[in-house]
Amino acid sequence: MMLVAKVFLIIGVCCYQAAAFRPPSCGDGRNGVARNHAGAVETTNHIIDFAGSAGPSTRRLFSEDLLKGSIGISLAYLLPSPAHASGGATAGGAYLLSAKQRYNKRVVAGIKSFLTLDARDLGQVNAYFESSEEGGWEDLSAAGYLLANAFRTSSTKAPDALPSVKKWKAFAKEIELLKRALSKKDAEKVFSAYKNAEEKLDAYLDAVELPSGMELKQM
Repeated sequence: MMLVAKVFLIIGVCCYQAAAFRPPSCGDGRNGVARNHAGAVETTNHIIDFAGSAGPSTRRLFSEDLLKGSIGISLAYLLPSPAHASGGATAGGAYLLSAKQRYNKRVVAGIKSFLTLDARDLGQVNAYFESSEEGGWEDLSAAGYLLANAFRTSSTKAPDALPSVKKWKAFAKEIELLKRALSKKDAEKVFSAYKNAEEKLDAYLDAVELPSGMELKQM
């Protein structure tokens, strides 16, 4: 982008300087044309006069416009567009608002269900993970990630590099350990993993601008 801008700017300056140059007028013995070729002298002078002395204001105005256009193009390349300055459509605004409207309710429902679990009741915990409805883990795992992915500062940034996604994955990692312990019916490990996941949860909730776990329990 910088190189393109410089090229346009140089072209404009060169054209403007060229416009300022006026060739010497054709006079007796100084234009390299013999007097006995009067027709040639007249024709040559006419061409030079048309290109130079007859229309200097027109040429200058044209060159000034060209220079202004080159500067404008250069600035267009150098200055970030509103979309890039804000990270594009995915860097907030309408996209983030849409994501909140679409996923907030599902995320809150899934987390509230998680927080009200009795982690020592393996049947209750298992039912939470087996449910495919809103409020169960399956729905939360999809909505939670998608909401985290909407909180970005650049449309080109990889999802795994986003702080909100990192915090979601830290929480989800503890959930996977919980599910593994649940499959082995290891009540102690289930309880321990549940508590670890609960600790990771608030960081995620803060990253996606939702109330803390304690506040959600009271809602």
